[in-house]
Amino acid sequence: MLNKEIFHIVQKSNQEDESPLVILLHGYGSNEKDLFSFKEFLPKDATVVSFRAPLKLFEDMYAWYQIYFENNVKSFDEKSAQLSKNLIIDKIKEITKQYNCDDKRITLIGFSQGAILGFPVALMSNNLIKNLVALSGYVEKKLIDFSSIAFPNIYISHGINDDVIPHLDSKKTLQILNKNKIKYDYYEFNQGHSVNMDNLNSFLKWIKDKY
Repeated sequence: MLNKEIFHIVQKSNQEDESPLVILLHGYGSNEKDLFSFKEFLPKDATVVSFRAPLKLFEDMYAWYQIYFENNVKSFDEKSAQLSKNLIIDKIKEITKQYNCDDKRITLIGFSQGAILGFPVALMSNNLIKNLVALSGYVEKKLIDFSSIAFPNIYISHGINDDVIPHLDSKKTLQILNKNKIKYDYYEFNQGHSVNMDNLNSFLKWIKDKY
């Protein structure tokens, strides 16, 4: 069952004034501690908050929505995905006020399923998100209404050896962004379904230039 509340952990900014906000969304079967290791590399003036997905799979394993495989065909619980998207948007607004963050400087970093949801959150939250970093995910058009979208800065990366979400399949979905005139920066790395140091340094540099 989908929890209606999103648990989070936080590293507060080193400044007292309004700070930039960085939100972290983990992948399927992981938890809020996974991407929180990025906090050591992110700008110290940023408030860094990592969310735990609301669907518990097993102990310390969570998801933003359930996925299914039948006869080698992948599908997903679209209703739960939409609910999670809305929960994330509401939680970001709440967090922004709670930790005195600048609502014009919000960066969202998602990995795998967190990246998949990152697209609809960033594109459909009325300019709430300034920057989206989508790592090892793809664009799921069922979750996005392209008739009314925002245009955040977007960084996309994928491992060429990814055997969980094949990078060629993911790259094909970029055509959806192209069709809707959504600009993005795309990078490929010699890695599997993970984030190596080259990938890490790449998106960190991108964030510092944008955020």
